[in-house]
Amino acid sequence: MHKFEFTPDDLFINRLKTYAEYNVFIYQSRMSINRGVQPNGSGGLVVYDINSNRSGANKIYPFVETGSLKNVFKKYKYQPIIKNYTGEHFNIHKYWLEASGGLAENVSVVANSGLVTSSYSSESPIKRNLTSRVSTISANYWNLTSSALITGQSIALQNSTNLSASALQNIARKYTTLSDHFIFNSTPARSRDLVTGSAGDNINFITIPSMYYGSTIKKGSVELNYYITGSKIATCADTNHNGTLIGTTGSTSGSVVGLVLYDEGIIMLTSSTNLETGPALAIQYNQPIASGVDRSRWTYFGTSLNDGRVHTTQATASYDLNFKGTNYVNSLTMFAHAKKGQLNHSNNPTYRDLSVNKINTTGSGLTFVEGTTALANVVSASYVSASYEKTTYISKVNIYDEDGNLIAITSMARPIKKTLTDEFTFKMKLDL
Repeated sequence: MHKFEFTPDDLFINRLKTYAEYNVFIYQSRMSINRGVQPNGSGGLVVYDINSNRSGANKIYPFVETGSLKNVFKKYKYQPIIKNYTGEHFNIHKYWLEASGGLAENVSVVANSGLVTSSYSSESPIKRNLTSRVSTISANYWNLTSSALITGQSIALQNSTNLSASALQNIARKYTTLSDHFIFNSTPARSRDLVTGSAGDNINFITIPSMYYGSTIKKGSVELNYYITGSKIATCADTNHNGTLIGTTGSTSGSVVGLVLYDEGIIMLTSSTNLETGPALAIQYNQPIASGVDRSRWTYFGTSLNDGRVHTTQATASYDLNFKGTNYVNSLTMFAHAKKGQLNHSNNPTYRDLSVNKINTTGSGLTFVEGTTALANVVSASYVSASYEKTTYISKVNIYDEDGNLIAITSMARPIKKTLTDEFTFKMKLDL
């Protein structure tokens, strides 16, 4: 087997920039991606394709084998992904100490099997969350004096604060070069305050998982449509390619109604302007959190989508979200050269003429000389055997890493005939 090293001129890394386009239609707590029918839950992209056609006990699931004597499964050795463990006699024990605050959610033990199992989510949905200012927060902390865990402790804030907007204001600062609307606090340029001011009382957050948009949401691609009984009452879009959603139709036309944080996949809708230009439609947007009806507005966009609202009370409202993601596809192009006079010998037994018996020579003592065998002449002519020509056939090119591990194999559709005067270059591509 011949081995050659790639030179810098033989390796090229290419990056292809793609824009995946999505149309998300939301109606009665369900979302449809690109007009597709979703199998389970509230809709969304399938996380694990291997389970897309499976159900019940046939689904693939993650598990941890327990009942081991290894230290990682000892009772007081805290492991945040383990909720229970099985001892030597298959008795189920809780992980004490930090176990109650661990990271193991939706984890159960299969009876008498010694397995700690979990499950893969079927889909990754887009979520909606309507936030307001709060004056107190509930916190858990460890009391060093009493050596006890205090839960549900109410702590008063200095100012009523929209916690979601407060958490994002530092991230939003990198977008201030695009628009001063990303300044959340009151300034001479922008008087409204999204964190502690009245503008923070109702902010509608639409969160998009990164598996939809990849690296970032493409600037200028976001568009939202608001429908009542199938008729469009308002549209907003990132028309200026700067992250500000501007109303293009309806009562908010020409006004900024929200913001787009491209890299984080977050849409903030801040406008509470009435979108129902005609008579009130008496839609109950806030049930079961609050009773009563309300006017349609951008802060109610996407209501009932994973937000705890009762979708049957908004049967006339539907929503449409359009955007494009940005993905980079990297590939490695490699050129392998078979130059003249190279790769013209093979260790394959068929490379020798086995029809001729070779004569081995033995002598006194430990003397042994293996006889020689002529190379097979695979060059053919029309009527008689042609003159001998050293010939090989290249069928595969193996790619190894710097440690000699095989990482890729390139197989030819048909073996390539090579003589001493032939020269070939094989072009191979490997997705990174």
